[in-house]
Amino acid sequence: MGGQAQYSKIKISCPLCDATGEEVVLEPWVEVEDPIKLYGAASSLRGTQRLVRCTDCDLVYENPRYPADVILAGYAASEEGGHDSQHPMRRHSFARALEKLAPRLPKPGARVLDIGTAGGAFLEAAQQFGYQAVGLEPSRYLVDSGRERGLEIVQGSIDDLPFEAASFDMVTMWDVLEHLTDPRQALTAIAEFLKPGGILLINYPDIGTLQARLAGSRYWWILSGHVVHFAPKTLRELCRRTGFEAFHFQRYWQVLQFGYLEDIAIHLQVPMSRLMKKLTPGFLQRMAIPYYASQTTALARRSA
Repeated sequence: MGGQAQYSKIKISCPLCDATGEEVVLEPWVEVEDPIKLYGAASSLRGTQRLVRCTDCDLVYENPRYPADVILAGYAASEEGGHDSQHPMRRHSFARALEKLAPRLPKPGARVLDIGTAGGAFLEAAQQFGYQAVGLEPSRYLVDSGRERGLEIVQGSIDDLPFEAASFDMVTMWDVLEHLTDPRQALTAIAEFLKPGGILLINYPDIGTLQARLAGSRYWWILSGHVVHFAPKTLRELCRRTGFEAFHFQRYWQVLQFGYLEDIAIHLQVPMSRLMKKLTPGFLQRMAIPYYASQTTALARRSA
């Protein structure tokens, strides 16, 4: 799959409620057709999307957009060495999140499925917490990286989950939901693999935060790889429609190296970011920085 192939975007109805009424939130100013550039997790681009808001349920989503098979092929072919370079930092962030959420999560010993597990940082944190953890990931590159760490990772997508029904106590989706072309179908499928009363953890970029509203069209999570944008209201409604009850929301604080954050700023074309990176000493680039960037962790319970 290369950058010369031609693809056509398709008009869709609201992925949450199927309504067709919409108001335009953002118009594109860049034209890119290469799925690998558009849908690689760390290489997503700004300015490629026409975003709309559903006038019935308030979901913000890309419309028109490329067909689901084109998007999935882009995910599968992407090579995310930059994303995987922060593996220790991500593992630390996940471990802290599990500690904070522990009173609301299944007890150690539970069986957990992590969808979109990337290189397996969450799997390592979950194992340290005492969980039996398995991952699902579409990127061949990241699956190989995780398996080299001795982790159990299945290559594939939610459409072809190779697990038995009601076989997990918890399913986690860290920064995955916003990438899904049909989030309602995905959660309906996930519900089948959760035990009654099982927990669904969704970490997502929250377009309803004060940070997001102040940023407007420059909101940093408006990227080509993010085809839907949720806020607590629309996430609650998604859960309600798919057999879940959302019962807890909290901010997600992450830890990444300062130099990696500078690289993200350069990729997003933040003014002066290249100069700042050149002037930053190496020891500062390696420093772990905790930050909050408008991400929310939500917990939902599968209906009995």
